[in-house]
Amino acid sequence: MRRARPLGTARRAPHPSGSRGTPMRQTAGSEGALSDTHGVFVMVAVTIILAALILLMLLAMLPPWSWEEPAQPPIIITGITHTSQATGLLTYASRVTLKNNGSTVYENDCLRAVFYVNGQRVCIVQTLNGYLLIPSHHYGVKTLGGEGCRTPYWNPGEEMVLDLSDNTLYPGAQVTVEIMDKRNGKVISKHTVQA
Repeated sequence: MRRARPLGTARRAPHPSGSRGTPMRQTAGSEGALSDTHGVFVMVAVTIILAALILLMLLAMLPPWSWEEPAQPPIIITGITHTSQATGLLTYASRVTLKNNGSTVYENDCLRAVFYVNGQRVCIVQTLNGYLLIPSHHYGVKTLGGEGCRTPYWNPGEEMVLDLSDNTLYPGAQVTVEIMDKRNGKVISKHTVQA
């Protein structure tokens, strides 16, 4: 005959080896839920950390120039003026300011400037040396001034102003200047702005 068990005592499960050893406690269904939640949190955290590490490795493989803005050409247009210097009225004066934006010193007599308006060539300035320029309406340029054309060399940071024939450039047009080396015909700079 079996002995009656006192109330409130846990029932002993048989030992896995079959012998009577330490009693094993059975867990209730609600006690295991906390461990499952912790396991899910740990797995989500590990997944996020692995994804972040993979993202960092992929970003490290990208070339550094892809994050930077494209560099400006060595000679740029810094301004186009459409008004008269004397009166300030709109005369389509077509004065263009160029700047040596790079680090190269250029022989300005070896340079030629070709201007385009909306893709159409409108003017060729045969030399950027202020003393050697022959102003003529045939070439489309009236004067050349500024520190970049006063000596045989156009140094970095120096500007020059090309006063083209009136009505060559007009407000809203897309203006492109190509600076070419006359010795080999190579374009050393090309810059486009909105007039």
